[in-house]
Amino acid sequence: MFERHSRAPDGARLPYYLNTRTLGSHLFYGPYIYFPLIAGLTWLGGILALLAIWVKQGKPRYQSDEATVVFISDVGAANQTLFICICSVTAAFYILSLLAERWLRHIDRLPTDIRVREKVFDWIAIAFAVVGSAALILLSVCDAFDYSTIHWISTCVFVLCVAFSAIFQTGEIWSLHKDHPDRPSLLRNSILKLFVVTIAIALAVGFAVCYGICDGNATATKGHSAATCNRVTSAAAALEWSVAFWLFFYFLTLVADLWPAGKSSPRYMRRLARWQERHGEGDDFTGRRAFGVFPERWTTRDRVDARASQMQADMKARNEGVRPMEQAHIDPAAPRMGMATTHAGNPDGYSSGYGPNGQYGYEDNRPSMASSQAPMVR
Repeated sequence: MFERHSRAPDGARLPYYLNTRTLGSHLFYGPYIYFPLIAGLTWLGGILALLAIWVKQGKPRYQSDEATVVFISDVGAANQTLFICICSVTAAFYILSLLAERWLRHIDRLPTDIRVREKVFDWIAIAFAVVGSAALILLSVCDAFDYSTIHWISTCVFVLCVAFSAIFQTGEIWSLHKDHPDRPSLLRNSILKLFVVTIAIALAVGFAVCYGICDGNATATKGHSAATCNRVTSAAAALEWSVAFWLFFYFLTLVADLWPAGKSSPRYMRRLARWQERHGEGDDFTGRRAFGVFPERWTTRDRVDARASQMQADMKARNEGVRPMEQAHIDPAAPRMGMATTHAGNPDGYSSGYGPNGQYGYEDNRPSMASSQAPMVR
């Protein structure tokens, strides 16, 4: 097992722009993660700004029937220009995030949809996201003071559409992990997304219940005293703020969904292949567990292109859910580790594939004076 910050045999450390664990490397090879990141940071920053404005103003009640804790909608109506900007930017980048994910799965940059239902789930999620985003912009334009009915209908549509979109995304990711067992991130992301959606729905239900008791008013309503309605409506407002803050974590799950696209970039693989060839690193397209392994294999520059091409072919096969055994260029006589494929254009007899534990690695199939089998590199 190699250390996280291992160095190449010549002492060189994997550069920042090739380390896909870093956020900055995605600027070069997977900028799609910045769509949900911008959406999330814009939303979080906007909600914090509205909260700070309200506190700085002395926590006012903008209307006579408001509770001690006001709704986001009321602060947004009092600062409508800021509120419209926040909602518009968030909605735009939210839609771009889901469209980017759909496109990356289509071109095999992310694990592809094997079953029809996965594509259906994805398109339904996108449709709900578009409707929800339109409702988000509409509720910011139609403020809670002058267009109360339209505003609250749009708010309900936004919350429900985002919830349904997230549910269908969870279903798609959960189904994908069954077709791509070598991708543990899919199972992790589906569980994380399900947790976020469950908490958000619970908060939204609590908000709806508290809001409905006194119709969002702090005055005596439906047989309840003014003090009771003030407490209940304040609780509803607090839950609305909580739902808004919790939405930021949903955007982070979209970042996690798009994160692997940085590793599947053809440009990234070419750059990594050149760096590994130059510094004598072993053949591992992730660049994390290959230091000091078979450095003699990459001593000539004419192998770089073939090596990068093989990285792309292997990644494409993984994203399509195809085991290397199912690919072309298989030498049936070569020793295998689990399921392996001999590199195209590689006469030295190295094979790559998935071992019995489902991890991807490389094996040296060259004859050896000491042993006819070489250990698998993971």
